Amino acid sequence: MKNIIVFGASGSVGIQALKVIKNNNKYNLLAVSVGKNLEKLESILLEFDSIKYVYTTKFDPKLVSKFPKINFFSDSQIGELFNFLGNGDVIVNALSGFYGLQVTLKAIQKNLTILLANKESLVVAGKLINQELKKSLNSKIISIDSEHSAILQCLEEGNQIEKIYLTASGGSLRDLSLEETKKTTKEQVLNHPNWKMGAKITVDSATMMNKAFEIIEAYHLFRTKKIEVLLHPQSIVHSMVEFEDFSVKAQLSVPDMSQVINYGLNFPKRLKHPEFQKLNFKNWQKLELKTIDQKRFKPIAWAYECLNSFNSKAICLNAANEVLVEAFLNDEIEFWQITDIVEKIFINSQNCELNDYNSIKEYDLLIRSKTQKLIKK
Repeated sequence: MKNIIVFGASGSVGIQALKVIKNNNKYNLLAVSVGKNLEKLESILLEFDSIKYVYTTKFDPKLVSKFPKINFFSDSQIGELFNFLGNGDVIVNALSGFYGLQVTLKAIQKNLTILLANKESLVVAGKLINQELKKSLNSKIISIDSEHSAILQCLEEGNQIEKIYLTASGGSLRDLSLEETKKTTKEQVLNHPNWKMGAKITVDSATMMNKAFEIIEAYHLFRTKKIEVLLHPQSIVHSMVEFEDFSVKAQLSVPDMSQVINYGLNFPKRLKHPEFQKLNFKNWQKLELKTIDQKRFKPIAWAYECLNSFNSKAICLNAANEVLVEAFLNDEIEFWQITDIVEKIFINSQNCELNDYNSIKEYDLLIRSKTQKLIKK
């Protein structure tokens, strides 16, 4: 039986991970983390009696007294929590944002398998993470982004990758020009046509920042800069891999994160799940694939610049974007200003290599401060 630890259990990916775990008696949910959603945490604890450890940013004495057999850890005790997780086998890192990096690094130190949905970890510290993985006895990362899972499924032992094709739905505003996006409402931005996701990643999909991060993530996972993004509105082809003989393999499935999580948990085996949908080609007789316009979706061009720069550029891209998306969701700025302000900060950011967590975090905080000042102006 696999002991599973889910970080970000109250978020979209975390909830789907819990659903997959619940439907398989080979999994034992050992620990969960949530942010401030204590109502959701209580429902999780009532559903899973196997949980022994809980990590939350909002400590609640009433909840602690209600579950006396569970060890609760607060925001400042993440190091202590990991000291108790030596019995874990797999960590699902479904946290959103820079905060997830420390979880990824600590999981590697504990030699755990990491199912990684927190793409920011690799965006800001891909080189550091790969260095730490080399030191580890048996820790490994299996991405549970649908695109990177698809690439993994297309790989062939002994055959090198010639090129990776990442597909992008284009998000909720894919048919609008940059000028037209200035008139969009928050409701329009958050209405993704294909995927059910959290608010932050849905906004990132609309700006195409999410795909920019996936380019950087793919580079660190698969060690190639030969990455092309194709606009694919149907979200059926999740990614493709081209080989030296120019043959191309693609992974296709109905858009469903549960299927990706299930594959990661059982890798390299494939197991059925009662709720998975079969792909019916009668419903998908037309699958569009076309080259993306980098002038319309500027973050794609910035991602390629990051591949040829030191990691400070990617740290800048992520930090500024996180602050701006939060500001947008809090009605402090308009949607179009996310890309506009990120561009200003990115162009003027340093280009240097930051080799440890503290240096990365310090630069991340500096960029956040600069972004906040631009918002206030």
